[in-house]
Parts: sequence; structure tokens; C-alpha cells
Amino acid sequence: MTIAASVSQFLEEHSASYRVIPHAHSATSRESAHAAGIREDQVAKAILLRDAQGLVMAVIPASSSLDLRAVHDETGRNQLEMVAESELAKPFSDCELGALPPIGPAYGITTLVDSSLGRCDTVYFESGDHEGLVAMDGRDFDALLSSCHHADLSKDWP
Repeated sequence: MTIAASVSQFLEEHSASYRVIPHAHSATSRESAHAAGIREDQVAKAILLRDAQGLVMAVIPASSSLDLRAVHDETGRNQLEMVAESELAKPFSDCELGALPPIGPAYGITTLVDSSLGRCDTVYFESGDHEGLVAMDGRDFDALLSSCHHADLSKDWP
């Protein structure tokens, strides 16, 4: 259980208070929630998108799916497509493959945050490996990503 260096540095630079919650190895944010005994809607997951202009990170609850139409509406970028997990190694070299922290600014990535996460008392997110979640007060998480665009980006799983 480790926290990615870029995330740790970003949290320190912003004097963010957090703790790391260990859990059994998991492959997805939803599995991490279950392994840690946390509701899926409290876990922020990152989805990386790309177009000719570059990368965009969408941060939504693990309990939801990304509404690409909403992302297109918010960004005006209609060619955004999901980045394959195999392509995440380069931009997230300090993370285990697939354990993407939803802190785009720590990596210089334009980030959109789903508005529903602002209603969580506590927000949890991948630390950069498959065995730890970072836990933060919801207000602190919101403040940490205050420079990011907030919008309704998700929809419930069908």
C-alpha cells in the first residue's frame, strides 16, 4: 500500500489532510469500495479521455458510468475517446497500471469533476496502487479540485 509520489506531493503542496485505507487487492474502483467496506458512491474514480488536443480526466463516483455527451457538452470537444488502460503507464508512471488517482492537476491534466462528489461527507480514491484508498473530508476534496470544472458528468448504471 503506497501513495503515488505525484499525488502525495500534490496533497502536501495543498496542505490536504488525508489518510490511506488499506484493502485487499482489487482491479477496479468498485472492487476497491467493496474490499474497503465503503459505498461505491463515495469512491471517486478517474476516467482518462483523449483527443487531438490532449488528455482530459473525468472524475465520477464508482457507482456511476460516464455520460460522454455531458463531457462533450462541457468541453466542446466532440472527439474525446477513452484511453486504453495499456496506454496509462506513460502519463501515470508512478502508479500501478489501472490504479488511476482522480487528481488530474497533480499530473498536469485538464480535469472535470462530477458535481455529486461534492455532496459526500468523505471521498475515497485510488492511491496509485491496487491496495489502498486515500480518504479525505468531502469539503477538502472539493477544495483540492476547486480549480477544476465541476458539472453533472455521470449517470447511474443501467
